Amino acid sequence: MLNSFFFGGKGRNPFRLFRLLLHFPNFVKLAWRLFVDERVPIHRKAILILAELLAVAFAVAYFVNPLDLDFLPVLGKFDDLIVGAFVILVPGTWLFIKLCPEHIVREHVDRISQGT
Repeated sequence: MLNSFFFGGKGRNPFRLFRLLLHFPNFVKLAWRLFVDERVPIHRKAILILAELLAVAFAVAYFVNPLDLDFLPVLGKFDDLIVGAFVILVPGTWLFIKLCPEHIVREHVDRISQGT
């Protein structure tokens, strides 16, 4: 299932965000495994580090001047999580994974799918 998420078709899928949420723990596990894998070039790992630094800077700016969506019934409760995680962390991590060598990503995806 995770394999189809990363190596699926190139077309637009309206359920891609839902699939990302469903596989979020495996997504994080994959990013961590790739980050500590010494076969992944350091300049690719710098992408993830820069995304994390940008997320921290955004979190500080958001703390100083928050954008609250409390007037919306459902989003008002989860706006901080949505803004923090899905605006900065997920795209940066996704870009890092996409720019890693495909054979290494496939190897880690297979291992995660097998539970090892």
